Amino acid sequence: MNPAQPTRRRSDAVANRAALLDAAERVLLRDGPAVPLDVVAREAGVGIATLYRNFADREELYAAVVLRCYELVAALAEEAERSAAPPLDALAGFLDRLLAERRHLALPLLGGSGRPAVDGAEPLGPRISRSLGAVLKRGIDDGSVRPDASAADLVVIGAMLAHAQLPSDAWDRAARRIAALVLEGLRARSDTVRLPAGLTGPELDRIMTRGIGS
Repeated sequence: MNPAQPTRRRSDAVANRAALLDAAERVLLRDGPAVPLDVVAREAGVGIATLYRNFADREELYAAVVLRCYELVAALAEEAERSAAPPLDALAGFLDRLLAERRHLALPLLGGSGRPAVDGAEPLGPRISRSLGAVLKRGIDDGSVRPDASAADLVVIGAMLAHAQLPSDAWDRAARRIAALVLEGLRARSDTVRLPAGLTGPELDRIMTRGIGS
């Protein structure tokens, strides 16, 4: 056997899985979750047998799509946590990147699956909250961020901004303005009025880590 063949097969398998996830993302948004899986396979340019070699059923496929959304948001949140920029600038970068990747995040961030990609890994929902909370804490400690801001606020805002409420071009403009307003609202001021109670971190984590359809 040509030693290049196993490598080629693995490469093809990775490409097929990625194509199926991309196609499922598009089909879910366009046609809803009840669309036949052969539509997903056809959109991905593969046969239905290839789909079932990668995903046991519809739930596993759609859970993988949503999980990929979480992985992207977790990476963006961790990037903000590692940033040496002032806290509000780091959060501005997080929201800017979130909006730039919005087409991959249009499936619900809240109510989807926050299960880890590997058994035993930390669930992605709490990872996102922890990273954003660390950025907020830096800002609260240095006096630049209002003390009652929470990671839950940022996660909910991110989920809202990811869902276009207007045609795409109009929503991009509107969403960036909303993000700027959010950042301005996070800024600490001497006359800041305390916010009403919102979701707690544990409440949000329970929502984000429940399975699809639960």
